Amino acid sequence: AKSRKVRGSNYVQISTIDYETMEPRCRTVVFRGFMKDLPFGAVEEVLRGDSTQEEEDSSLSSSGKYTDCVMKMITDLRSNKVSEVESFQTTGKRNGNTVEMVWWFPKSSEQYRIRGNLQFIGNGGPLTNTNDATSNHNDYFVGERKQQWGNLSDMAREQFYWDNPGIPYCSVKGHEQGVPPGGRDEEGKVLPVPESFLLMLLYPTKIDYLKLGENYRQIDEWKWEGGESQWEQLRMNP
Repeated sequence: AKSRKVRGSNYVQISTIDYETMEPRCRTVVFRGFMKDLPFGAVEEVLRGDSTQEEEDSSLSSSGKYTDCVMKMITDLRSNKVSEVESFQTTGKRNGNTVEMVWWFPKSSEQYRIRGNLQFIGNGGPLTNTNDATSNHNDYFVGERKQQWGNLSDMAREQFYWDNPGIPYCSVKGHEQGVPPGGRDEEGKVLPVPESFLLMLLYPTKIDYLKLGENYRQIDEWKWEGGESQWEQLRMNP
């Protein structure tokens, strides 16, 4: 609660792997809250790679167990993090969308290392949508993406109309004239969501918690066993 009032406490670091060099890549992104009312069939698709359980009959669908844990961020379709994750997935690598986030709370000296699966939501829903069950939830995902676009500040929206990230900056006068100020039209209305804007979701599977000062460490891990699933906790040495 103390750290929520600290400016910048919603900044988190998230790391991926460069498929070409097998080197880590880390960057700071803005945490924008947790997903609400996420269909559990969509969770299964991301965490297990299938959706064999019927949501109505499955004990996995209990919203209190998992679905409020999915973390929401945004990114650009043209950014390296997207291509890095997709490079592993297109080659069929197991857990190719696994990433790790670090969230540090300076006021309370607490650290969360959150490992999980990353999902990108574009115009038509999840970018790597290969499952019919997830397709059934596309309207939900597209709606959440649209809402997040509308919630952005004008400055944040405008960035998605800039030139590709990572290329040399063009200093020619008037070069930016094609960028709509604030991502709005001439009447001041927010423009439709551009293809470059992605909702980025992290589905946690393992949380390594450390509280300095008390030398307390705990690991929470999401376990699937025999059709049942739950969070399991274990205290560890710091």
